[in-house]
Parts: sequence; structure tokens; C-alpha cells
Amino acid sequence: MSKRRIIQLATVTAAAFLALGAVIVTGSVVSAKYQRDLEYNYRRAFNELTTYVSTMESTLSKSIYANTATQQTGIAAKLMQDASGAKSSLSVLPLQGDTLNTVQKFLSQVEDFSTALTKQVSSGIGISDKDRETLSQLYDYAALLKADLAHLQQQFDRQDLQIGESTRLISNLELDPSVPVFSDALSSSAEDFQDYPTLIYDGPFSDHITQLEPKLLKGKPEVDEAEAIDKAASFFALNKNDLQHTSDTAGNLPTINLTDGTKKISVTKQGGEILSLLDTRNVESASLDYEQAKQKAEEFLQKNNFGPMKESYYVINDNRCTIQFFTEENGAVVYPDLIKITVALDNGDIAEYNSTGYLMNHHQRKIPQPKITLEEAKKAISPALTIQKERMAVIPTAGLHEVLCYEFLCDGKNGDEVLVYLNAETGMEEQIFLVLRSDNGVLTI
Repeated sequence: MSKRRIIQLATVTAAAFLALGAVIVTGSVVSAKYQRDLEYNYRRAFNELTTYVSTMESTLSKSIYANTATQQTGIAAKLMQDASGAKSSLSVLPLQGDTLNTVQKFLSQVEDFSTALTKQVSSGIGISDKDRETLSQLYDYAALLKADLAHLQQQFDRQDLQIGESTRLISNLELDPSVPVFSDALSSSAEDFQDYPTLIYDGPFSDHITQLEPKLLKGKPEVDEAEAIDKAASFFALNKNDLQHTSDTAGNLPTINLTDGTKKISVTKQGGEILSLLDTRNVESASLDYEQAKQKAEEFLQKNNFGPMKESYYVINDNRCTIQFFTEENGAVVYPDLIKITVALDNGDIAEYNSTGYLMNHHQRKIPQPKITLEEAKKAISPALTIQKERMAVIPTAGLHEVLCYEFLCDGKNGDEVLVYLNAETGMEEQIFLVLRSDNGVLTI
């Protein structure tokens, strides 16, 4: 073979290898992109599944205690919605065999049973003791599934687990055998469900939507930067010379924003009311307990001339204690008028303050007289509950109205604490919440 021919063959061969290399690299890039996209879709579906199951567990717990048609119908509708959403999320995940079939069966039966309950309640039959027993069984399995999913989430967070099947789907690559894949890990849920029968904030209303015009600010004049600084300095006992104007914020609560070292303060343009404070300093230790923190917060409210307020629900985190306060009028706690105060547990300073609910909702109210008596209201409470305390409360509705209710704190099964809000005019259940108590606070879901 001539030297020239050898050079030609070498050139062609090199070109072929370069082309093949380009194809391999391009294929690898495309494969990696598909793999990332699939992993993202799987993770999103898993997160949605976890959310639906968590909400479903909470709703099933409440369903045991619902005792009027309005609340029972609403709970059944919520269960149908969550079960349907969970099934949709589950269908995206790379599962097969018993794991998929068992969990899918559970979700389908929650959905089907909820549909049956809706028809039953609508026809005036109501929920029977046998139905409550079934709901209790469904709750037990929902709690198992929620716990399994939470365990998987911890493994994801530690990177001990990968959903994994996406790599097989793309390029048949070998997975690291030391890392369990998602379907294998979730199979523990199938084991938990072997005997499955054939069939969670904040305190209540704290996330009430604030879309309307702020009632407390209505008709009040606007303030300028100097007035905002004066009001903030007086409210938080600061030196006004240390306060700096940084920006303004628009929206349904326009504010003038100020800083003082680690403190960020917002003052409403209309009326010059203090909307919020956030002190970002690190609170390294705790020398105060909840009772002492509550006293500091109450003294702060009294100093700033707030009327009677009732504390309710708190959480301790990062050496800070956040307490919710509501106004009290004519013996009724008014939940829409919410102020959140966070106390630093090292020195008792106010670390956070938020009065959005108070500014949006507080106004001169005329608390109506109940149309049903306390004894009549008690008769509407589920026989599965034992009433421990009762009081009057004004709560917000989904339609941004307010309704007077009897608030009952009750004991349920398995140590549950349950809050039931019974409409003082109609006698129907408006809301049901579960009370969660721990060393770090008292919250509701």
C-alpha cells in the first residue's frame, strides 16, 4: 500500500473517530438532560404526593369528629380532592407491582368512600358509627403512608436514596448498588398495608386572605418619611436618628420601609401604623421560657396602647418565641384581628412583629347575640368528642366575612385535642382543627 493511501486511510479513520466521539458526547449530553428532566418531574410528583397524603391524613382525623351536614360534606369533598391529586402524582412515579397497586388501592378507596359519604350526607342520612369506624381505619393507614413518605424524604435530603429508574429509562446505565432506588424503598409502604381492609401553622385562621381594603386604615391621611420614622422610633423605643429610609412598597398595604442595624421596619403610608419589624440578629441562647416571653410581649402591647388581647398558640424556634395575639370584644376572641409577636429568648427584645391581620380586619364591631344557646350548641358536637372548654369566638369565612361561633376545645380518640367552631346562628360546624402540643409550642392544623 502506497504511503499516500495510508495517509488517506488514517485521515478517514481519524475523521470517523471524531464523528463517533461527537455523536457519543452529544448523545451523553442529551441523555443527561433527559435524565435531569425526568428526575425533576419525579421529585415534583413525589413532593406533591407527600403534600396530598399529609393533608388527607389531617382531614381524615377531623372527619371522625365532624357532626353536622355542612362540615361533613366539606370534609368529604376535601378528601376526594386530595385522594384524586395523590393518585395523579403517584401515577407519574416509576413504580410497578405490589407497591403501586397497594397504595393506588388505598387512595382509590378513600376517594370512593368520600364520594359515597357525600351522597349519603346530601340525602339527609348522615354519617353512622360504622362510617366513623371506617374513617378511623382510613386515618390509620394514611398516617402510615405519611410516615413512610416522610422517611423517604429524609433519605432524599441525605442523598441516601435516588428515584433512580430515570437512568435506566434513558441509557440502561448501571446504578450504584449501594444506593437504594425509589421503588424498592417505597415497598415498605406495601408491607405496612398488608392488612389494609377493603373499603398539618400557625393557629387557626392566621393565613386568612387579606385582599380587602385595610379596615383600620380607612379614611386616615398619608404620612411622610419623617412621620414614619417618628412613629417607628416611638413604637419600638428606638433612636430616630438611627433609622434610615430604604425603600417604599406598593400593594394593598403600601409601606415606608426603614432600617436600624439588623432591624427592618415597615410603616403603612396610610395612617402611619406599624406593619412589621424583623430583627435578623442571631439569638444564640435562651434564658427566658414561654411564660416570660409572653409577659414581655404583653408589656409591649400595653405600652403601645392596644386594647384587651388574648394570647393563643405559640412556637419556639432558634431561641425565639412567636406568640399570636387576638383582640377580645364582649367576651369573644376575634381571630381576624391577629398580631404576631416574636420575643428573643436571650434578652426579651421584640425580634419580630407583624400586624397584617389586625390592620386589615380591626374595626368597631357589634358582636351579635347568639341565636342558639350554649346547651343547644353542645348537643351538635360529635359523640366522639368530650368537651373540655368553651367560649365565644369570631372567625373569618372563606368568603372574607366574619361569623360568631361557639369554640369548643375537646378531647378525642388516641389523645387528640380538637377545636370545633359551631355557628352561633345556624348551629352548623364552621371549622374543625387539631391541636398539636410539644415542648416547642402549641399549634393547630
